[in-house]
Amino acid sequence: MYRRMSTPDGIEAAQSKDSKEGLSMQIKVSFLMVFVLWTFFFAEIHRSSAQEAYFKGKTIRIIAGFPGGGGVDAEARMLARFFGLYIPGHPTMIVQNMPGAGGTVASNWFELFAKPDGLTLHYTSTTSINQQAMGVKEAKHDLTQWPVIGSVRRGTSVALIRKKSLERLTGPGEPLKVGVRSGDESWNAIFLWGAEFLKWNVRWVQGYPGGGEILLAFERNETDIYPTATLPTLQKLTGQGFSPFVQQGMLSANGSFQRRSEFPDVPVFEDLAKEQRPSGVPWQAYTLFAGTDSVGRPLHAAPKTPANLLRQLRDGFARMKDDAEFKAELKKVSGEDAQMLLAAEADPLLRQLLVVSPTIQGYINGLMKKYLNR
Repeated sequence: MYRRMSTPDGIEAAQSKDSKEGLSMQIKVSFLMVFVLWTFFFAEIHRSSAQEAYFKGKTIRIIAGFPGGGGVDAEARMLARFFGLYIPGHPTMIVQNMPGAGGTVASNWFELFAKPDGLTLHYTSTTSINQQAMGVKEAKHDLTQWPVIGSVRRGTSVALIRKKSLERLTGPGEPLKVGVRSGDESWNAIFLWGAEFLKWNVRWVQGYPGGGEILLAFERNETDIYPTATLPTLQKLTGQGFSPFVQQGMLSANGSFQRRSEFPDVPVFEDLAKEQRPSGVPWQAYTLFAGTDSVGRPLHAAPKTPANLLRQLRDGFARMKDDAEFKAELKKVSGEDAQMLLAAEADPLLRQLLVVSPTIQGYINGLMKKYLNR
């Protein structure tokens, strides 16, 4: 222990020694700070190198449950073009179409066989969400266990018809044919509830593999009504003289459906229904069925994907979202109203949609049985 002297010289000596000790301590602290900073710097370099090393030279598959030519395929391929640029190591990205049973084949396969290695992703449609929400027995997947990377919330579907056929919608004559994959499509709520409450003269042609085949049937005059959310297809068909007559709309917080900005004059179902619009359970069921587009089309990683790989994929998705070229492509493919939802935004919405009361579930399944014999 240092003993202070009572003489002025002693005081001066003590102050000098204190000053030296303080300077020595400052130097030690400075060296410690430099050491910590360099350690952190090299740890970050090592972590970045490890991240890049994992994905570098590898290929990531995006599973799409529908064939080419439809909206799911178009958006999956758009993601594949850009996403790999923002993942460490810049892996190659490809789309693998796995059509069948309205997306059920792909969803069931992903549930059972996708490895949790970050190299197999699933671009899910609203059909898969509705199938799980309604308890479709063929759907063996559980979307609550699939980590969300992000979601594409596109403009919602607009239905087109030949002008000469429009009077048959509410009048006599042969029923207007609506082509569907399985009937679980979110836009099909318009026609189920239209038949039930507005007495629309429609019938369903089931079993099309995807949107491309439904479009082809419409163009060949095999069906009479064609709904789609894909903006280039809508623009092409309206340019050919087909008439948009009803749209799905985006479900808002107050429970109403908002029209797409590109189609401000086309009514949503509740506009057409007016005083015939149902209330209570039937309307709650409609908003659930038609409102699944509020979460968009989620991009999922496989169940049990490690947190570090999931973080890289989510970070890459967030960076891709801000890419100017990607934004332009998104508007071109998915519409002016299209948005990108990050995992933190999409996951809570998805979980809300999957929690359905038995009463509402029973009501929807009752309409499916009545009109689609399911």
